Amino acid sequence: VAQMWAKEKEYLHPLPEKKFEACRLVSCQVNKTSLITVETNQYSVPCSYVGQAVWAKMFVDHVIVVAQNQVIAEHPRSYERNQMITNLDHYLEALLKKPRAIRDAHAFQSSDLPDVFRRFHRKMREQEGAAGDRKFIRLLLLHREIGMEKLTQALREAEQAQVYRYEVVHEIIQRLTNNYLQVQDLSKE
Repeated sequence: VAQMWAKEKEYLHPLPEKKFEACRLVSCQVNKTSLITVETNQYSVPCSYVGQAVWAKMFVDHVIVVAQNQVIAEHPRSYERNQMITNLDHYLEALLKKPRAIRDAHAFQSSDLPDVFRRFHRKMREQEGAAGDRKFIRLLLLHREIGMEKLTQALREAEQAQVYRYEVVHEIIQRLTNNYLQVQDLSKE
């Protein structure tokens, strides 16, 4: 066996330098609700791609959506039928234009989002009406700068204090991020 292997190795080609992507490539069109359909499931993409043709790379465990050679969305792959897999971040720009739509947005009702977000939004809406919707969406946009973990922590602190205002959450975020920066500076010394 060793002799045959040595003989066969002479005829083998070297492995490719780039790894082969073990996926199925599917061409899709982004619909007006910022979703693509692959098999029977729908996956969200950022609203700025509505109407455009994109590619979906269907891996065993996840889906990557590509437009103009850039990754624009990534989702866990669902093998169930007729599922809608959404990411709230993909809809924030559209929600800024129509803030009341957040009340019924599928991505906002997702179980991936901590319950504190829905409770906090409900209280802001009760206290400030439509302005509460707008301010809450501005709060959601802050996750792009500070991360979802810090935003969730700030909302929980404000909820414990029973204060449901944008300004208060923003102050808590500033305190949290300043403490974080100070801890980082101390660890460098």
